[in-house]
Amino acid sequence: MELHYAAAAESDISFIAETYHENMASLHGVPRTADDWKKLMAEGRAGGSRYYIVRAQTPVAWFRTDVEDGVFWLGMLQVKPAYQRRGIGRYVLSVVEEIAKQNGFRKIGIHTTQDNAAARALYVSAGFTVTEIGPCTTADGAQRTGFTFEKQTG
Repeated sequence: MELHYAAAAESDISFIAETYHENMASLHGVPRTADDWKKLMAEGRAGGSRYYIVRAQTPVAWFRTDVEDGVFWLGMLQVKPAYQRRGIGRYVLSVVEEIAKQNGFRKIGIHTTQDNAAARALYVSAGFTVTEIGPCTTADGAQRTGFTFEKQTG
């Protein structure tokens, strides 16, 4: 499967909302409408967040990047359930590393929770190391154990 990524456009909001909803339980998320996502994307752009769409023949995933304290963050990664475990997450990690390098960042960070074993395994296999483990509050308001992963870009 050949993958391509591009900046998300307003026309991608329905895909972003649908994919988030499909993955909401694993994200410990809260329900969000397409209008909520439109607002989040606009606020994100103003604050430095960027949303991207990954396509094969059709959209298969989306991700968001953020910058905080000199670290380039993968703020969210969502793959359509029908396309999970096909290398799309690994592709996104390579893209994020490329974007970070192009923008002069030397470190990439990612957060996840203890119960997301698949994400943790992906990050470790892609060369990320755990730099912090501790309590975190997820979007649904629950206390969980959070993991912070980091990788030097070179």
